Amino acid sequence: MGITISDYASGEIIYTNSYPYNFEVPKDIDENNREIIGVDYQLQISEKWFEGIHITITEIMTDIARDFKYTSTYDNIGFLYCMEGELNFHSNKAAEDFYKLTSKQQHIAQGQLSNTIVSVDGKLKYLHIQLTPSYYQRIADTKFIQESFPKENIVEPEMELLLQSIINSKYVGRANRLFIESKIFELIIHYIDQRNKPANFLIKRDDVEKILLAKQMVEADIQKPKSLVELSRKVGINDYKLKKGFKEITGYTVFGYLYKIRMEQAYHYLSQEKKSVNEVSYLVGYKNPQHFIYAFKKLYKVLPGSLNKS
Repeated sequence: MGITISDYASGEIIYTNSYPYNFEVPKDIDENNREIIGVDYQLQISEKWFEGIHITITEIMTDIARDFKYTSTYDNIGFLYCMEGELNFHSNKAAEDFYKLTSKQQHIAQGQLSNTIVSVDGKLKYLHIQLTPSYYQRIADTKFIQESFPKENIVEPEMELLLQSIINSKYVGRANRLFIESKIFELIIHYIDQRNKPANFLIKRDDVEKILLAKQMVEADIQKPKSLVELSRKVGINDYKLKKGFKEITGYTVFGYLYKIRMEQAYHYLSQEKKSVNEVSYLVGYKNPQHFIYAFKKLYKVLPGSLNKS
């Protein structure tokens, strides 16, 4: 498996990398970061991959309009998100099959990006998440069906937060792999859930923004979390709408999401900063360390004390 980026006009190869079958790696996660400076362009590529998943964050800056050829040797399922600028691309085999994405727009398909011409004029930043068909089928319990995904290309606010969390992840090693895969699960759940929702399901845009604000408040204070009623008053929405909308948008109840954030932060403190179990218990909001130990072991199947010693 491999990808190649080349200058379309000259055919000169700018970047190439190869990967093992199904992106399997002997360690927790593999990474590659490159900066390439050409005569009239700059290209920054940040890659992460492990079994079934490959993530690329690409930033391109051009002085003039320029075409790049992107080639992949395998028809993976691609989730392409334009984060900044304008992304124009079409198949190298069919120029009439043209797509244009602007900031906060998406394109989801299998194999369409395996042989593509990308046109860039100015600054562009995009996130490309590839899932191998076997991985997607194992997780979603079904083969990829194009019609199951949204035809509109707008990235919803909650999805934008999820994508930004992948881009800005500060975890390393095992913690980073667990974090990224949890976000991939959320991504798949989101689209499956959207497909299964009744046609008349609707959350008002104003309510979405209030619910996302409540989500940020949960993330910002895991030591002394607010009650559902307190959160609803802070963001200006009744507690019933917050409870229902929070579950619809995130896939978690408010306190289910709090538990998730606490455990992710605890894993980081233990595995990366080597803090003591008692200290971590306090930092993530547990008054009783035994309650924290029970909750951590229930999720990760290991005692928290085993991580800060490894």
